[in-house]
Amino acid sequence: MGVLETVLNSRKFDLDDDVLMEFNDYFDRESRHYNLFSLDEEDIWALRNFVEQIRHMDIDSTIYVCTYGYEIMNRKGEKSTYADALWIDTILPVSKIEELVEKSGVAEPSDISFVKDSDEIGNGSIWLVTQEEQNPKVIERTDHKQINHMIMLYWD
Repeated sequence: MGVLETVLNSRKFDLDDDVLMEFNDYFDRESRHYNLFSLDEEDIWALRNFVEQIRHMDIDSTIYVCTYGYEIMNRKGEKSTYADALWIDTILPVSKIEELVEKSGVAEPSDISFVKDSDEIGNGSIWLVTQEEQNPKVIERTDHKQINHMIMLYWD
């Protein structure tokens, strides 16, 4: 069982909450069939390339997958979670992120904006799920100044 699955089985989030998990943790081998993303599998490889380009240009950046705080049933009738957005904590400007999207070949997002300007965030709390040894941690993010300056990419 992956980290996010463990967390969702042990606690409930409000429907308006945003749940963040670091990109590599969300897409780790153990969780890849449970953690679904709105892009097709071949687009996920382009997305990985895009994320690596950001990290290369801004080594202090952190890329989060923003998922819903509840489980869904996938096409196979299995429990899973679903995400359709990245939140990027970076010093890079939005224009550079747009350029990297184009160059990386990743499917074009429906929206690229600062989190504070996006209509796609919930009105609830923002939670960060971290992958610790066998004990995942759930931390409420309350630093809205930092959160508001993250760049959100949303795929409809």
